[in-house]
Amino acid sequence: MKKILFLIYFSVSLLEVWAQQFSIPAGAVLLESTEYKNNGIPYMVERRYTLPSGEIMYAYYDVEGNNSITVQKIEQAPLLSIGTDINIPGLPGYREFNFGDDRRRLVQFMKLFKLGQPDYNGKGARTPSLSNHTFTLISGYKNEFVLLLDLYDETWVLEQRLTMNNGSIYLAHTTAIIRVKEYRE
Repeated sequence: MKKILFLIYFSVSLLEVWAQQFSIPAGAVLLESTEYKNNGIPYMVERRYTLPSGEIMYAYYDVEGNNSITVQKIEQAPLLSIGTDINIPGLPGYREFNFGDDRRRLVQFMKLFKLGQPDYNGKGARTPSLSNHTFTLISGYKNEFVLLLDLYDETWVLEQRLTMNNGSIYLAHTTAIIRVKEYRE
């Protein structure tokens, strides 16, 4: 019985020490602070921060005086926040979505926004798939997939950039991308 009580006490102590290890990262901006109450008595404070990476972090504080963070969670940045605006003076510009070499994220993004490669054999567009030759990684180079939205007429272009080890762009291959209502297999 003493061993069980010791293990429970040790586990609770360890959990309290672990919970206090969380901290707010440098560069985080406080968006909102909410105090939760039960019958008018506050019991927890929730603070929402935006991180430099675009992710949202929630920190929950105990209001009983110990001021330690009890729970902390980070949500991924929304898909639309990964785009960066490219301003061209006097023109509408572009929005660039850089997926690096993450083909899976690119394909899911295209499916979510109903984007596809034109099917020149008929009407419509092919369903984006990792098996499509457009999304093939070329070995020996750093592959980077960039989806560009022209803000003037809302047309899309997929650009695959191949970069050499010294950082210079070796090749930039572009593919027309269209918006569709449904995909054609």
